[in-house]
Amino acid sequence: MKAVLILKGSPRKNGNSALLADEFARGAADAGHKVETVSLREKEIGDCLGCAACQDNGGQCVQNDDMTALCERMLEADVIVFASPVWFYTWPSIMKRFIDRTFAVEKRLQNKTFYLLGAGAARDEKGMRIMIDSYRNYIGCFTGEGNGDGGCLFACNARKPGEAGGTEAFFKAYQLGKAIR
Repeated sequence: MKAVLILKGSPRKNGNSALLADEFARGAADAGHKVETVSLREKEIGDCLGCAACQDNGGQCVQNDDMTALCERMLEADVIVFASPVWFYTWPSIMKRFIDRTFAVEKRLQNKTFYLLGAGAARDEKGMRIMIDSYRNYIGCFTGEGNGDGGCLFACNARKPGEAGGTEAFFKAYQLGKAIR
């Protein structure tokens, strides 16, 4: 059994990336994994201050907000899933703020498998290329041993809430979660 942490990075409660995340979670749970889902929009996460104090004090940020607990959850998880809408070809601000703050644990993350689930208005995955590159560059920062990319999945042509439901990506999200080993 693996510990799966799904981070929903949309300001919408029931947006398209949340639909994919929920299907991924259902698949992972059906495969017997322990799944935790966190909606970042419900958390207090300040901007990274760029002070790098976390690099000198064992990964503890000087800010006292919800990132402390979120970083601990990341360290405990075997699988980390970023579920995010794609806005202007990349992360929305709430997800980017979270990503910047993971600088505190970048050296301590190891033996993690990362996934990206995204949804956006682009017609095809070519329109998601910048997001894919950003995600792969980001997880490449985690220099701990055993880290890997589990894959990316996108619902294209999904602008209005609910449009990702019933799409090929929606059904693949369940299968991707179920395939975790």
